Amino acid sequence: MKNSILLWLFFFESLLFAQKADTIWFLNGERMITSKYSINVEEGFITFQNKKNKTSQLNLEFVFSIVDSNNVETVFFEPTTIEKRYYSVEDMRNFIKGEFMANEKYRSPFPFISGFVTGAASVYAMPSLFGLNVFFSPLVPAANSAIVGTFNYKEDKVKKKYPEYIENPYFIAGYREVVTQKRITNSIKGGLIGLGAGVISVLIINQILH
Repeated sequence: MKNSILLWLFFFESLLFAQKADTIWFLNGERMITSKYSINVEEGFITFQNKKNKTSQLNLEFVFSIVDSNNVETVFFEPTTIEKRYYSVEDMRNFIKGEFMANEKYRSPFPFISGFVTGAASVYAMPSLFGLNVFFSPLVPAANSAIVGTFNYKEDKVKKKYPEYIENPYFIAGYREVVTQKRITNSIKGGLIGLGAGVISVLIINQILH
C-alpha cells in the first residue's frame, strides 16, 4: 500500500514537472523542452542543461522564442534581412517550422552510403590509380561531400510532401536548408567511417599476404 502511494506521488510530481517545463525554440530549428535554464538579458545569454546534462551557454541572438508552461511566448528574434531576404517574426517562425520538420522527418541513406563507398574506395584508388600517397585519400570523400552539397533539395519535393505549405516560401526554405546540411553531414560521416574501414581492410590484406 505504501509503495503504491509513493508511486502515485512520483507520477504526479513527474506530471507536474512536465507541465512546468518551457519550450525553447532555436533559430536552427531545434527545440528544447526544459525547466533547467536561466536568462541574463543584460549580457544577452541563456544558460541551460543540454541533452548530455552538461551546462551550456548560448547568445540570445540564436534563440527565436521561449514558450512557458502557460503557453505564453516571449520572442527574442528581431526582424532582419538575411541574404537579401527580409524576415519578419512570422516569416522566421515558418522558416524554423520547416527546419524542425526536416530535422524530425527527413531521412535519406544515400549521402552516407556514397560517403562510405568513396571513403573506402579512395584508400585503394589513390595509390593504384593515381600513384598518390594513401594520405591523400580523404580528398575523395571530401569532394563527394562538396558534390552532395551542391545538389539542393528541390522545392517541388517539399511541396509534394507538405501540400499545406505550398504557398509558404519560408517553410520551404527552412526545410531545404536543413536537408542540405543533413546530406553534407551524413556524407562526411560516411566518408570518415569508409576511410577507417578501407585502412583496416588494407592492413588485414597486407598481413594475410605477408
